[in-house]
Amino acid sequence: MADFTVTNHGSIRILQALTEAAEDWVDEHIPSDAQTWGRNGIVVEPRYIGNIIDGIEGDGLTVGAL
Repeated sequence: MADFTVTNHGSIRILQALTEAAEDWVDEHIPSDAQTWGRNGIVVEPRYIGNIIDGIEGDGLTVGAL
């Protein structure tokens, strides 16, 4: 199972933390005032998602797409 999923909603992407390690990563790397989606989804502009995924994978976590 992946630590995160990313879903494409056209003009936004939703990054969702699925594991405790992913939630810890979000707490350390995503600003606390980021727009959220549901319980643990983060709204991300498409131009930023690639860099965020690179950071996640660089820290040894995995990202799956829906």
